[in-house]
Amino acid sequence: MLDAALLFLINVLWAAAYPMAKFAIGGGVPSVTLAWARWAIAMLLLPLFARFVLGTSLALPRRDLIRALGLGALALGLVHILVFVGLKYTTAVDATLLLAGEPLVMALMSVLLLREGMTRQSAWGMVLGFAGAYLLINRGLVPPLDDRGSLIGNLLVAASVLVEGTGTVLSRGLTRRYSGIVVLFWESVGATVALAIPAYLFWSASPAVPSATALGAVFYLGVVNSAFCYAVWFVLMERHHVGNMGVFIFVQPVFGALMGVLWLKEPFGVYTAIGSAMVLYGVWLTTRATSKREASLQIE
Repeated sequence: MLDAALLFLINVLWAAAYPMAKFAIGGGVPSVTLAWARWAIAMLLLPLFARFVLGTSLALPRRDLIRALGLGALALGLVHILVFVGLKYTTAVDATLLLAGEPLVMALMSVLLLREGMTRQSAWGMVLGFAGAYLLINRGLVPPLDDRGSLIGNLLVAASVLVEGTGTVLSRGLTRRYSGIVVLFWESVGATVALAIPAYLFWSASPAVPSATALGAVFYLGVVNSAFCYAVWFVLMERHHVGNMGVFIFVQPVFGALMGVLWLKEPFGVYTAIGSAMVLYGVWLTTRATSKREASLQIE
């Protein structure tokens, strides 16, 4: 249950990522530069944690090192470019719905690539989670028809979901053999290197002195979201099926909606309540199924 609580916590913290990104971008930090900065911060912090807390070496065999760097460049680096460019050509509703499909991609890829099974109860939890996220995002059964995104924007966001979901599953293959912190460090190096030139180009195109609020948001995204939350996620991947972990991502729209109610005074409607309940019940179903499965394995 401690692992489930940690998964719940980091997804609550991840729910604040979009508001923080808006604060940073609105305060003078270009979008791709922001993506580079958060992974650069993580890249600097993770070795300290690996050495002084875990007492583990950062060394990886060359083949797995190249794999980790490549996964970081794609699943942590390229993903941000696809999302930020895609958001320019689509709507927030379409983009958020597509991004909510990442747990489904992770569940499917974990079965296809890692041969990790999923119980019927976990599958129902995944379905309930997505249905609840759909209601939360649309605030109803039918999306707003007067606010549709373009095809190219939706395709770019969908591509980002596919790349990130697949990259997460492939990272699970590495965390089976090495510390999750070590794998995450090298992936953050790959992301930082891959984003360096685009980040510089974005910054030089519109140089500005970031506001204090923007710098605080960058600090939050780098320390809390990228270093802490991803570190917990990668450590838990060492011992849990990534498909079952993915259902906790549906917690993000629930707390995103609650933050909108508390911070932006948005209405708390019936569909928000129903969607939140469905997501939380889906997470509970998956957690319960996982606990039963682990208990049976210990008995055997």
